[in-house]
Parts: sequence; structure tokens; C-alpha cells
Amino acid sequence: MLNILNSTKKPALIISIILSVLLPVLAMYFSLLIKKLGIDNETQFYISRFAIWISLLLLYLYAIKIEKQPFLLWKETNYTFSEFAKALFITFVKLFLAVYITGLLIMLFKITAESAVLQKALALFKKSYFLLFFTCVTAGITEELIFRGYLLPRLELLFKNKIPAIIISSILFGLLHIGDGTLLNVIGPIVIGLVFAIQYEKYRNIKILIICHFLWDLFLLMAKT
Repeated sequence: MLNILNSTKKPALIISIILSVLLPVLAMYFSLLIKKLGIDNETQFYISRFAIWISLLLLYLYAIKIEKQPFLLWKETNYTFSEFAKALFITFVKLFLAVYITGLLIMLFKITAESAVLQKALALFKKSYFLLFFTCVTAGITEELIFRGYLLPRLELLFKNKIPAIIISSILFGLLHIGDGTLLNVIGPIVIGLVFAIQYEKYRNIKILIICHFLWDLFLLMAKT
């Protein structure tokens, strides 16, 4: 880890952590506000995705201009193509197993509910595969950069322990999806967040997570449309 991080003060870390959660939340609630403007659903969805990109840009500017340190605190580990492909495959398999086991537990405890928000999004995706693709790209890049690339290392600096950092970042990631309307839409992202956080700790390469996240969302949404 960079030497500059050793001098990072606790108040600055807390502010950084708050912003990493607050900006995506504001982006999400901005998308709720624009519904009142009489804009069609597809345009609303595009605007909401762009709002998330803007939150990422603001967080990046904060890191560079205010924190005066890199957005990604952990230096990216370089891998050969075969090593990268292997890490991507392992991450995807772990994600599949974690989600599958979670799904079995959800069925066991009969936690079921339909998300009206998700159904509305799926209806839009059936009309526009470009919107589906753009949504997957947006989620893969922005969510991984914010919650794993930016938030996780700063939580680890704050707690000086990777376990609470992994858990808290995953819970916050899950709570970000509370607007989807059901408990399942929070539990799923928490599990996904745990897998990705553990893998980021292991590989220290955000590109692995971005690609895996993108592919996971793409396959899942394509299967439902």
C-alpha cells in the first residue's frame, strides 16, 4: 500500500466513506425525482444510469483534488492473459456457487417476493437490448470502482482489519439496492458484494471484478428477457 496512506487521518477517511455511499444514493433518489417530470420510462432509466456515472466522477475528483491521493488505493496487480482468465473464471464460479447456495436458503425459508421495479426494468430491456447492455456496463464499472475499488480499501484503513471492511462494504452495497423493492434485492447484492470484496482482497485487480460483474448481470438479464 502506498506510503501516503499511512498519514491518512481518521476524519478524512470517514468523510471519504460517507461520500462513497452518499453520492450513489443521491443518484438513485435523483432518478426517483425525475419520474415526476412526465418523462417516458426509457428516458428516465437512461438518466438514472448517467446519474450514477456522475456520482463516480465526483468521487474521483474528490479523491484526486481533496484527498490528494489515488482513487484506487491498492496498486493494480498485473497478470498474464492466462492468469487473468483463470482469476476471472474462479471469481465467476465462486459467485455462481454463493448465489446458488443463497437461492437454496431463500427457498428453504420461503423468502419470496416479486420486485415491481425489476419487472418494469425487464419490460424496458425487452424493447431495447442496448439499454440492457448499457445498464450492465454501468453496474459493472461504477459499482465495482465505488464499492470495491474506492470504499473497501478505505474501510480497511479505518478499521485496520479486512474482515469488517469486507462485511460493511458488502452490506452497504446491498442496501444501495433497497430501492428495488424487496428483501431479496438486498440479500442478493450483499452476497455478491462479499464474493467480490474477498476476490479484490485476493487479486488486487479491479478489472477482474468489473468484467465478472458485467458478465453476471448480462447473462442474468438476458435469461430473464
